[in-house]
Amino acid sequence: MITDEQLAYIANQINDSNISSLEMRDDLIDHFCCLIEIEMQRGRDFEDAYQKAYEQTTPNGFEEIQYETLFLLNHKKIILMKQFTYISGFIFSFSFTVGLFFKLMHFPGANIMMFSGLLGVSFIFLPLLLIIKFKDKVLTLISERLKWIFGTFSLMLIFLGSFFKLLHLQGAGVLFGLGFLIFGFLFLPFYFFRMYKSSQEESVSHS
Repeated sequence: MITDEQLAYIANQINDSNISSLEMRDDLIDHFCCLIEIEMQRGRDFEDAYQKAYEQTTPNGFEEIQYETLFLLNHKKIILMKQFTYISGFIFSFSFTVGLFFKLMHFPGANIMMFSGLLGVSFIFLPLLLIIKFKDKVLTLISERLKWIFGTFSLMLIFLGSFFKLLHLQGAGVLFGLGFLIFGFLFLPFYFFRMYKSSQEESVSHS
């Protein structure tokens, strides 16, 4: 049985760590107490039992528990966000494709499907895709980040210009122009620069 002094020692060790979550600290104290009691019932003294519990639970420090917990929580959110993004991308792309087919066949409802598909891809799918790339920390290099930002923004402008064009609204040419300018003078240079740098890195790694 753990004494009050031993419980206070466990609590002080955990509370003095860099774990910011109060709930996580309380859960960790309970977990340590259970492990220590089991080890003490096996004949270990408190110091050995505490060290055993520490090695089993937090071999790399208390902060590791918080990091792993936050990582798992964020990882689940990112997975759900990815699933929503890819499903929405498919739905909006499918809507635009079917709408285009309906337009060619002169079926009713073509414009609604095309417009909803274009707007969905432009303002839901593409921004979410960019957010996922940043949350995944895949884009560690500035040039890689800028490539995705300019590419996404240019596609949004081009799709929006297509929407304006289909509705015969003013400003379609401006949107197209801005979209293609960003695509040609900002996205493509970063895109080919990253390809060039990747080829250099591969040649160095194989040399």
